[in-house]
Order: sequence, then C-alpha cells, then structure tokens
Amino acid sequence: MNRPRDTPDGLPYRVYERRGARTYSIGYKQSNGQWAFRYSCPIADKNQVSELRRKAITESALLNHGVRSSGQTEELIDAWFTWQESLPPSDLNRRADSTLRENKRESKNLKLAFGHIDPAAITKTDGYTYLDACVQAGRPEKGNKEIALLQVILEYGVRIGRISTNPLTRIRKNKTVKTSRHVNDVEMSLALEVGRSKGGARLIVALALKTAWLCVRRSVEVRGITRDAIRDDGILWQDGKSKTKPAVLIEWTDELRATMNEALALKRNHVAGSMYVFDNMRGQRYTKGGWKAMLSDLMTVCVSEAEKRKIEFKPFSLQDCRPKGVSDKLASGQTDTQDATGHSSERMIRQVYDRHAVKKAKPVQ
Repeated sequence: MNRPRDTPDGLPYRVYERRGARTYSIGYKQSNGQWAFRYSCPIADKNQVSELRRKAITESALLNHGVRSSGQTEELIDAWFTWQESLPPSDLNRRADSTLRENKRESKNLKLAFGHIDPAAITKTDGYTYLDACVQAGRPEKGNKEIALLQVILEYGVRIGRISTNPLTRIRKNKTVKTSRHVNDVEMSLALEVGRSKGGARLIVALALKTAWLCVRRSVEVRGITRDAIRDDGILWQDGKSKTKPAVLIEWTDELRATMNEALALKRNHVAGSMYVFDNMRGQRYTKGGWKAMLSDLMTVCVSEAEKRKIEFKPFSLQDCRPKGVSDKLASGQTDTQDATGHSSERMIRQVYDRHAVKKAKPVQ
C-alpha cells in the first residue's frame, strides 16, 4: 500500500533515494514491490549524485508514460495510442476516433519495419528507405501516410523525453498523383436503380451514397448517423473529424426526405435493433471492412449493368459523394456550401472538393 513520504523530497511518484554514509542510491519501485531500476554511486561524488538523480527523474517520467529508456519503437507506438485514447474528446490534441482506427491499421506496418529498433537509432535515411520500398510495392501514398504517423509518434517521443530530436522532421514524401473523381448523375442514378432492384444490404449502401451526396457528408459521418439525428427541421450532423466543431443541420428537401424515409423503412432481420440509419442487416454499424465488401458488391453489379446498356460507369465510393455534393452546390450557385460542409475555410472547399472539369466565368463587361 502506498503512503505519503516521511519527508517531502521533491521526487516523482515511486522514486526513492537513500543517502548513506558512503553510498547514494536512487530507484523506481513498482506496484509489486520490485525495483524497475536502481542506481548507486559514492555519496562523496556530488556530480554523480546529481546526474543519477536527474536520470532517475527522467526515466520515471517515461515509465509513467508506459515507455522504458531502453525500450523499442513498438513500445513508443503503443504508448502514443494509449496517450491519445486517454485524452478527453474535447482536447484539441486528440485525434478523431475514425482517424485513430485508421492509424492503428497503419501502425502494423510501422511495427514490422521499425518496431524492433530503438527509436533513438532511427535515421532519416531509414525513413527514405521505407518510402522507397512503398513505391516499389505500388503503395506510395500509403507509405506517405505511415511515415507521417511515425513522424508524429517520434515527436511524442521528444515530448516525453524518450528521444532528443525527431529524425523524420521535414522528410520529403513520395510524389503522388491525386485522382479527382467526379461522380456524375448517371452513375448515381444507376447505383440507386441497382440497389433498389437487389434490395437488402445493397439498397442500404445505395441510399447511403445518395445521402452523402445530398448532405455533403464524410463517409464516417454517414455510416455512423443515428436515428435520433433525424429531426422535424432536418438532419443534424456531427462533425466526424472534430467533436468541438458545431453540428450542421441539413434542412429537408422533398428528395432528401424521400431518401431518408426509404432508408428507415427498410426491413432488417427480426432480431436487429434500430439505432443506426444505414446499419447492416443485423442492426449493427458497418465496420470499414464490411462496408467496403458490400460497396464492392454493389459496384460490381453496376459495372455489369452499365456494360449491358452500353453506358459509361466507373465504380465510386462514399468518399466520392461529398465532392459531388460540393461541386453540384457550387454549380447551381448556392451560397451555403461552406456552412453545409462545416469547413472554416472556403479555400479547402475549392481546392479539395470542387471537382468541375471546366470552370465557367463571364467575360469582362
């Protein structure tokens, strides 16, 4: 059992020192009574005493973060996730839950490549070697995201005193070509038609695609929308990236109301709940993998049907529907696009979401 120190000495929790007649010792005692570390030196060597005291304080701080001074990078990666998940949702340093789930998937490759290395031994050359390997594997953009995550984790290592400098600062990422998918009305209509003809889960996915377009929402927001967000005056959407941003109310139109009524009327299995709007047939929220599989199934049928009709169709995803919504709103001259997306900057809307192939303008009057 822990008890207050007999004499306050300014040392951190669980760090104890002993000043004997000849020997000075200091260490960190764990909850099981065992010493995590313990150092000693002659009591007369004041410089060494000071150095051991500083070292013990630093290492105890690391242990409180779940990191050892001699640990490997895998330990630091796990400690970063523990820190992130310990932060309250309102903390600006905390990443969105959807981002953290994606980061955990990305961290698996980082652990394979760097997990066995001391983080202090990682060099910028190691980072470039990883990026080059990702290019050769045909995944340059994923490599960029994974190195960016490692860069953040190493900066956390600097923050808690595990390493002195971040070796990946200002590392140059792989050059990639960004695709600007612009879903057209024919493709959206075909997805809905096929969804209705197949019914069940395919129709759920098709209606979610249309809702993401009409409400200009992110994938995570549509997959997670609950029935209590549906109000008399519209649908209240919470920001999927930041819980501190204000909610966005998308007011009803006849088309949006009809789409939502159709989604709510879909029959699930008899044991399914009714919390989510676009849940699976068991009444549960789709996982990212489950959604991807069902979307792929819908798109495969759409491609086959388009070939029969001799029309163009390219598979699209939930993420492509938000840019379509933004582009359509801008094309129709609506002035509330920034409010609808929840973005604080119009620059983001123009650069990322506006997918018009041709910009229109009037001549000088």
